[in-house]
Amino acid sequence: MTERVFLTDSHIKECTATALAAEPAEGGAWVLLDRTVFFPAKGGQPCDTGTIDGLPVTAVEERGEEIWHFIQTTNYKLQTTNNEKTAEQFSPQLSTFHFPLSTAANARPRPTEIKIDWERRFDIMQQHTGEHLLSWCAWQLFGAVNVGFHCALGYATLDLDIPLSHEQLREVEDRANALAAENLPVTVTMYEREEDLADLPLRKSAEGLTAPIRIVTIEGADRVACCAPHVARTGQIGQMKITEAVAWKGGMRLRFLCGARALRHAQGLQDEMDALARCFSTGEADVRAAVVKQGEELSTCRRALSGAQAALDGYRAVELIAQAIEIKGNRLLVAQVPGLSGKRLRALALKTLTGKSLTLLFSAGEDRLDYMLCLNGLKHDAGALMQAVNAAVRGKGGGRGDTAQGSASTVPAELYEIMEQLQSYFTKVL
Repeated sequence: MTERVFLTDSHIKECTATALAAEPAEGGAWVLLDRTVFFPAKGGQPCDTGTIDGLPVTAVEERGEEIWHFIQTTNYKLQTTNNEKTAEQFSPQLSTFHFPLSTAANARPRPTEIKIDWERRFDIMQQHTGEHLLSWCAWQLFGAVNVGFHCALGYATLDLDIPLSHEQLREVEDRANALAAENLPVTVTMYEREEDLADLPLRKSAEGLTAPIRIVTIEGADRVACCAPHVARTGQIGQMKITEAVAWKGGMRLRFLCGARALRHAQGLQDEMDALARCFSTGEADVRAAVVKQGEELSTCRRALSGAQAALDGYRAVELIAQAIEIKGNRLLVAQVPGLSGKRLRALALKTLTGKSLTLLFSAGEDRLDYMLCLNGLKHDAGALMQAVNAAVRGKGGGRGDTAQGSASTVPAELYEIMEQLQSYFTKVL
């Protein structure tokens, strides 16, 4: 069993411990200590990292009542005596460890120095205690229950069982930040029996938890069972900011930031706002108006361009119709018009249909070939006819009735020869 020092005081950064056992692993070894300040990966958050006797600890996991620490080393090799682990069993980097195993008569345990990465621990504590406050405010204000929490190194999420409006989320955020500013004490109490919790006003039921049960209380606000480290006072959380809210399993998933993460987020937004202000040669307060104005101007330009393109396509259609060939009262047009999108190609092809007619237009770009097949007054199916075009240019496309379209990821070098072959094929079809 490993004594969990972090359960009673989350601000202890280092301690001494005795190594009890070790397991070799690729790139290092898993080490069991009799006590630790390292929090394992559990409860929706990553583990602590740090050092054991100066060697890097990169992973920590809980195995029943034990906590194992992965020490990253190079050239790790486990030596054995009579196929059993010995007291001294490591590469030069780990040769100072001694393990009091029964099979090792010469085992002499000695204290090891263990330290956590405090910057990482404090960052995660800010997020977790912030999550408690946000959850309590959502529950108190609107009856929303926390049904999930995850804290990664770059973001944290909180899942609520019901959706909340933008205005409601802003109220939750404002209330949580106001409570944080009061610098309320955050305390931990261990309860040896589940019955001892009967009269406690908990945000979530602790029923079914194994004693001892750890209750984290924010004075005058939240009280809930939790196994993770927390800050000592709410002022240490810093600012809390909900950055995203999306529908999630009938409720809502919130992405939020606390403390230094929230500060970096605000700094990033400020940098973006300053850059936009410089782009528009205006002040920060006028950026939105400048963006709206540019959007309106862009819409006007697009409408003008669309009108000009439609007029140009009208002239192009007249020229293309003149290129069509007559086949027993039907018109057949196979042509290429460079530089057109699929949408414009379709509009142009439809404008060339006069009487009973079949039009196949190609538009070649730098690394893409678009094509459109349109029929008018014919009994054939455009989707069926398109298969011959796909095969000829090694593309994909389809349709039904009177229209079909397709594209190829490359433009065949022999495109003009292919067009002549397709013209001969459709001549026979008509």
